[in-house]
Amino acid sequence: MKNSFLESKGFKSFMAKAYGIGAAVVIVGALFKILHLKGADLMLMVGLITEAAIFFVSAFEPPHQEPDWTLVYPELAGLEPKEKKSAGNKGSITQQLDKMMEEAKIGPDLINSLGNGMRTLSENVTSMKDLSNAAVATDAYTKNVQKAADSLTGINTTYTKAVNAMEGLVNASEGSREYGAQIEKMTKNLASLNSIYELEISESNNHLKGINEFVGGLSKVVSTLNDTNTNAEHFKGEMDKLNKNLSSLNSVYGNMLAAMNVRGN
Repeated sequence: MKNSFLESKGFKSFMAKAYGIGAAVVIVGALFKILHLKGADLMLMVGLITEAAIFFVSAFEPPHQEPDWTLVYPELAGLEPKEKKSAGNKGSITQQLDKMMEEAKIGPDLINSLGNGMRTLSENVTSMKDLSNAAVATDAYTKNVQKAADSLTGINTTYTKAVNAMEGLVNASEGSREYGAQIEKMTKNLASLNSIYELEISESNNHLKGINEFVGGLSKVVSTLNDTNTNAEHFKGEMDKLNKNLSSLNSVYGNMLAAMNVRGN
């Protein structure tokens, strides 16, 4: 029962597929390990255990039985099994392979060229790792250049703001100078007005002194009139003079005030 199952076509077909699947799992585990990917140890362990189980099961396969070639080639009768196999292979597979290579015109030069091409391919595959590292370095360099460009943009913006601020200060300084000139001009005008006002005050004081003296004289006249009634006519004349003088004084004082108002404006 056991031997019939191990020799069955289904078992052999399953084992043929199991060999390929197990080898694929081992290769994937090795790839994870080489690239240091997450779960590399687990993948490698699963692959190796799978392959070990396949080899363990294959140990119970019955040995391959060599067919009796004498039934097909009677001339092989009496030869050892190894000689039969060698003769059968040389008479069939080797000759057919040589004939196929001759018909395809595959010579030693072509085989050497194929070997050189395979070596070149291996070297290119090896250099691809360096290219990947160069690509990573180039990407990092590009990021650094981008950061530097962003920094330069920020510096340029700050510099522009500083220039605008300096221009504003210059404009403000010019405005301050103009304002100072206006203030200085106004100060000079106020000084001139102050001088004119002091002059007018001095003239007003002189006029007031004259009025005071006139009032003093008038008081004396009134006293004299009180002492005597005979000087009524004289008193009347003095009163007329007084009215005239007061009118003149009032006119002069009004002109003085008008002149002060005109100069002030």
